[in-house]
Amino acid sequence: MTRTNTVWVSPGATSFSCLCETCLELARSDGSSFIDAVRCASVRGLVPAETDVAFVSCPAGHEVVVRRNHRPAPLRRRDTRQLQIV
Repeated sequence: MTRTNTVWVSPGATSFSCLCETCLELARSDGSSFIDAVRCASVRGLVPAETDVAFVSCPAGHEVVVRRNHRPAPLRRRDTRQLQIV
């Protein structure tokens, strides 16, 4: 079974760093050490601020989808019972 590697970045992020889940799963099934698996699965890259979705590959060639996580629209009416994040 192949699952999609998806990384979510914040609205203002222009770079990312993650681990390829496919590589980690393959290393686990092969009995590789966790440290070796992390070294092989490390993915870093840049994502332009205006880009909502980007596609990159890990060193082994597995596709990683980078998605921008937009903040939800503010509430129309302020509700004092809700936690406000500024």
